[in-house]
Amino acid sequence: MNTLYLNIFSGISGDMFLGAMLDLGVEFSQLQAELAKLELTGYHLRSRRESRSGIEGIKFDVLDGESAVAESPEDSAAHFHETSSESHTHGSKGHHHHEHHAHQPGDMQRDDDHGHDHSESRDFAQIRELIGSSRLSSWVQDKSIAIFHRIAVAEGKIHGKPPENVHFHEVGAIDSIVDIVGACAALEMLDKPRVLASPAVDGTGWVRCAHGRFPVPTTATLEILSARRIPLTQCDEPHELITPTGAALLAEFAEHFGPMHGLVADRIGYGLGTRENKTRPNVLRAILSRTSEAAVKG
Repeated sequence: MNTLYLNIFSGISGDMFLGAMLDLGVEFSQLQAELAKLELTGYHLRSRRESRSGIEGIKFDVLDGESAVAESPEDSAAHFHETSSESHTHGSKGHHHHEHHAHQPGDMQRDDDHGHDHSESRDFAQIRELIGSSRLSSWVQDKSIAIFHRIAVAEGKIHGKPPENVHFHEVGAIDSIVDIVGACAALEMLDKPRVLASPAVDGTGWVRCAHGRFPVPTTATLEILSARRIPLTQCDEPHELITPTGAALLAEFAEHFGPMHGLVADRIGYGLGTRENKTRPNVLRAILSRTSEAAVKG
């Protein structure tokens, strides 16, 4: 069985995970075709090679339709892969690397998050129906819904609502759906490897909520990790490193957390975050081993 080892020394988010999968060899056009099975419109995918702190990898973004139209020819020329779907207008300009996707009154935002129009939203039940009625494989459907359920349960617990009633605002829902379904589709393209990970590391700092600031890790990330009993260590990076989507991916797929042991790397991929971090490269390193030797120390 293939093994995928996630080196999450600098955290994990949905876009970083997809960037790493593309860098491992997942074909962008194949990922695009799988996501098209959702029949979800109003977004634009972008994937390009960039670097963070001298480490080169893939930056994956989900942009709204307005952002796609606004890009300059110079920007478009820099993209080695891109695709767009039917354009809708939203208030946000693109894929926020550490954005909270589910929102309720009093929810938190990073200090540098942009505002969103919450007039259109999907709740968890609607997202489950969207995924379940798609032409995606049953494995991708089941895993995608399970990941969304983990986020909805965490957000529901925080806000005192049943998971079915947790709403995802329109832009955030598109980001989340593409990240989560895309991650599951990418793993299927890699023959559903066993997933292992290094110890979970988050940063420090603060996020904004309705009545002031709240410390990192964010409430949703902490709820998701604690529900799976995943140990979490903080480092001195003054930013959120693990997003709720990243935490849910770890909770659903990672079998064990620890250092590499007997791992023979056949491919190594790097998924890039948006910012330049202060203390470490903002990258997720993914190592694919096609041998039976890959393991971690218990």
